[in-house]
Amino acid sequence: MPSNKNTMTDFTQPFGNFVSRKISKDEEFIDYLPGYRYRIWHNDQATNFPDHKHDALEIVFCSQGTYTVTVNNEDFKLHEGDIIFVPPMSVHSITAPESGERFIMLFDISFFDYFKSKKEVLDFFSTPRLTGINTSSHIYPLVFSSLNKMISLYFALNEINEIEIYSELLKIISLMSRSVETDRIEEEETILTHSEIYNKFVRVLSYIETNYSEDLNLETVANTAGFSKYHFSRLFKQYTDSTFYDYLCQKRIIEAKKLLISNAPVTEVAFQVGFNNLTTFCRCFKKYTGCSPTQYKNKISKEESISVNDIFDVYHTTNETVSVQ
Repeated sequence: MPSNKNTMTDFTQPFGNFVSRKISKDEEFIDYLPGYRYRIWHNDQATNFPDHKHDALEIVFCSQGTYTVTVNNEDFKLHEGDIIFVPPMSVHSITAPESGERFIMLFDISFFDYFKSKKEVLDFFSTPRLTGINTSSHIYPLVFSSLNKMISLYFALNEINEIEIYSELLKIISLMSRSVETDRIEEEETILTHSEIYNKFVRVLSYIETNYSEDLNLETVANTAGFSKYHFSRLFKQYTDSTFYDYLCQKRIIEAKKLLISNAPVTEVAFQVGFNNLTTFCRCFKKYTGCSPTQYKNKISKEESISVNDIFDVYHTTNETVSVQ
């Protein structure tokens, strides 16, 4: 375990020195580093901060001494090396001892609007997250290392590498969310027997069989079965040797082939089996059949035509044979 003392001694703001806190009622408007959407403070003052909230994700890293952070009326006592993640817009206060040091890091996470996993990230940070040597030792050294790298980059007093700082933040978020999910999976597997998991999974497959034409997604079906989506994904692969989406697509294509044989229009078939656009349907159909829906229809029509002609030829030949005799 590395020492939790930061070796840097100069924690002067790179530029854009702080003037004063801007608070309206209990909401604080963050004075980010000019031109950026984050700021990191080195705080060694015995100053308390009363209840306040802001739209930034706040990370408090206790580097020396102790520190008490209260979030939504819940107290978190930070010891040396402890790190707490305070959710955006949560009411929190800070009680400082007479001596000690900590880093307070504020990040605008609106960039997550462009991420498909935005909901999962916001859900994860809807409650305070505390990590330390005694709370999550398996990931703590990695989180600690990333935080120290962010601090070093920020206070380097040269051009700030914004991409590197945010990449370390994303790494931390990924580590922590996956760690929580791993703990939840282990808890689920401890509680459920193999037979119970199998029975649940049979019901899942039955549910897909009945509802394949609906707007199904991994999270919805996992919730139906009572699993977290990560646990569900792993079990699905284990029981079917296929991913959830591959299995669902194959089911839809099987049903689509039946409808195409009945000479239904391709667009109508796509929507009937659960695809929300024709392009996705055609791409998926070709993936699992080797041809487009139209080519498949033409192929079936041609085979049926050949089959009818063969029957006619056999009938005609038989009659000629009978006539000769």
